[in-house]
Amino acid sequence: MNIVIYARFSSAAQNEQSIEGQLKVCYEYAERNGYKVIAEYIDKALSGKVAENRPEFQRMITDSAKRQFQAVLIYQFDRFARNRYDSATYKAKLKKNGVKVLSARENITDDASGVLLESVLEGMAEYFSTELSQKVKRGMALTAQKCQFTGSGMTLGYKIVDKKYVIDAETAPVVKQIFRMYLSGNTMADIIRYLNENQVKTSRGNPYNKSSIRTILTNTRYCGVYKYDGLEIPDGVPRIIDDDTFARVQTMMAKNKKAPARAKAVEEHYILTTTMFCGFCGAAMVGVCGTSRNGGIHQYYRCVTNFRKGGCAKKTVKKTYIEDYVIHKTIGFLTPDKIHELAKSIEERCEKERNTDSLKRIQRLIRENETATANLVKALEAGKAADVISAQIEKRQGEKADLDAQLAKERMQMPLLKYNQMRFFFERFAKGNPDDIYYRRSLVDVLIGRIELFDDYIIIYYNAQDGQTTSPIREPGGSHMERLVHPTGFEPAAFRVGV
Repeated sequence: MNIVIYARFSSAAQNEQSIEGQLKVCYEYAERNGYKVIAEYIDKALSGKVAENRPEFQRMITDSAKRQFQAVLIYQFDRFARNRYDSATYKAKLKKNGVKVLSARENITDDASGVLLESVLEGMAEYFSTELSQKVKRGMALTAQKCQFTGSGMTLGYKIVDKKYVIDAETAPVVKQIFRMYLSGNTMADIIRYLNENQVKTSRGNPYNKSSIRTILTNTRYCGVYKYDGLEIPDGVPRIIDDDTFARVQTMMAKNKKAPARAKAVEEHYILTTTMFCGFCGAAMVGVCGTSRNGGIHQYYRCVTNFRKGGCAKKTVKKTYIEDYVIHKTIGFLTPDKIHELAKSIEERCEKERNTDSLKRIQRLIRENETATANLVKALEAGKAADVISAQIEKRQGEKADLDAQLAKERMQMPLLKYNQMRFFFERFAKGNPDDIYYRRSLVDVLIGRIELFDDYIIIYYNAQDGQTTSPIREPGGSHMERLVHPTGFEPAAFRVGV
């Protein structure tokens, strides 16, 4: 089978997971399994958080359409993508082109329990990466409460001394000049021309343009307001411009603005995208956003075929309602008993994955070596040919050391997730904040395999064993129910639903 290798690291530091280390492990894996590597795609010093920003990754996805290779081999799953949305999206594109993703360190099968294990591995990478990011944000928030510099970029007119903003005697007069010129009737084009002709630079050392002038004229920091991520502290920084001057400039800018402001797009996370499908036609349910007559923004999920004339008649469903409902049910699914079963199932799967033919062969050779060595020691103790037997014992000991090294290397290729580790992971999941977008997304990505949405009921399929399709059940009298499909053979339970 022809395969390609994709490798990535996000910093210049070289370690076991550097490009060289990843390639070494991948080539060894390919050789053991009889795969032919025909190309390498390598992104160096690039974060995996946003797949669109990795040129070699994107080239690999494009090349997969040529159908010259049947698999992409990666060091481990977090090298492929750092969030489940990208992972699902790009794996689907590769699958469409007949290409699957293999992990050199995480030998995972394609059955349902293997899918759960892969989901957990990827979900843990994303969840703990996000958790680290949140800790950094909390640290930054504490810094902001002290009105200290957070490293988010310098502001013209200030310099940083002991993490505090102080007025820069060299550049603060430039800020005052820009405000004076605008109040005097000069256009932005006049101010830009004046500054650039006099070789005055922005805080980044660049020539001025309309955007940089507008940023200065609207920056409330010059009135002493410290801002960070929604936090505003009056008199948190030294003032350069008085309130009256700033207010007059804002009034003039509003009058000079020729076109009405465009409504800013509301950034929304549709966490059920790629997971929820129309119960009538099987097509994907996608997030859509609409604006009412009074300017209100409304988000929905809509069957993708519904956009076409004569397409599916599936009704739209409100984003907040259906997402909250799914999150509520999924958190309820993580009972102590279910957590025990999930953790046990994953540990058993890991042990099964580790128990490969190659591993068995090495373990058998180690046992044979130990038996032979023990027999040689007995012969030595019996006084037989001491020199010859000692040499044989030394040889066996050398072979044992080589076999131990092979065993350790073989086990490194496979995931090692123990019961207590997975129980701790799922217990944290069960106690997460259901209003936190990163938690909500991780919960869906790790536990839910598929959702089928009808107009009056829903079926949620959790990552589970094989053959777990089901039909919705109805309560006598016609009221609609839902059936949740549980992993590891749990009996499905019915709940009322008002979708």
